[in-house]
Amino acid sequence: SVRILKFKKSKPILKISGISKSYGHRLVLKKINFELHKSEIFGVLGPNGCGKTTIFNSIMGICRINEGNIFVNNIKINNLPIHERATKFRIGYIPQNSAVFLGLTCEENIRAIAEVKIKEKSLQENKIQELLSDFNLEYLKNIKAINLSGGEKKRLCISMALVSNPQILLMDEPFAALDLITIDMIKKIIVGLQKKLISVIVTDHNAKDLMNVSDRCIIISNGEVIISGNPRKIINDPKARQLYFGENFSI
Repeated sequence: SVRILKFKKSKPILKISGISKSYGHRLVLKKINFELHKSEIFGVLGPNGCGKTTIFNSIMGICRINEGNIFVNNIKINNLPIHERATKFRIGYIPQNSAVFLGLTCEENIRAIAEVKIKEKSLQENKIQELLSDFNLEYLKNIKAINLSGGEKKRLCISMALVSNPQILLMDEPFAALDLITIDMIKKIIVGLQKKLISVIVTDHNAKDLMNVSDRCIIISNGEVIISGNPRKIINDPKARQLYFGENFSI
């Protein structure tokens, strides 16, 4: 497609080059390679325990890789601490379990992040109101997070991640434990992030929904990339169907 060709010609915003990670004698990631481009939605598929979350932890600096390199805007970030990756290189991370303050209201949750990330009071307020509006949280702004549904918590979590204006957003299993209507809503939000010029990496077990929103994907098995490409290429790949999708899979 034209979109894929555009990505091939553009410089990657994030480059993962031959990264490996082991815990003791267990090799979790084996020479993983991929690139993420500006405004691209990139899917990472694979069964439980295949290394998907370890990739995110490696990018964020939560765990240190044993070999290979991670580049953001062509700058190597391997040895940088988490806070520097998040602030200087504007990498955001939304974990699988929505990390919200359950005792605070929606507005207070966003404000708690804004007060740390944005110095000027007027800009804080503008950002809070903008995010409440963008994620349809205005009517919930005085409701405590503990009383929100799974989908509402997920929307709040995404809005909190956007306070710091990330250029790269990592989303770990955003469709987990959500009903079909909420999944569709989250898919629309993810696609909408492209319009904000945010590059997104999404991982999920839900292959169909993940491939619906992704420009390109990789499938990981036992810590290795077994195939990469656009969703159509991956779906029609005999090895991917045999190892992961099954013969009757379609999107």
